[in-house]
Amino acid sequence: MFEAAARLQAHNQEMVKCLSTLREQRQKLADKVVSQEQSRALLEGEIAALRQQLAVLDEQLEKNRKKLTDQELKLMDAESGYNKVVDTMQILLMSVRKDEKELLKAEDEDGKKGVKKVG
Repeated sequence: MFEAAARLQAHNQEMVKCLSTLREQRQKLADKVVSQEQSRALLEGEIAALRQQLAVLDEQLEKNRKKLTDQELKLMDAESGYNKVVDTMQILLMSVRKDEKELLKAEDEDGKKGVKKVG
């Protein structure tokens, strides 16, 4: 039981770290996309001289937008899965607590039956 709890805690810590890393990666990509979009807007004013540069940047921007979309989907999936695990753990905990109360109640009732009143 304690081993499972320790494993769960370790997995939980690892999941939190992974989610944090995904968020950081998403933010870096989002910042990069914003930066690239600003660069693109500046380059449009100089399009005749910078046509080749703009084509390369458009390709990079599209790749990063796809990566950003993928990262957001992965993060949403991971957070959704994590929330399901938390919900399941809550249900399991409630079930275990209920079983524990029933067991204690049964032990109390058995103890009372074994004691004879002297009077």
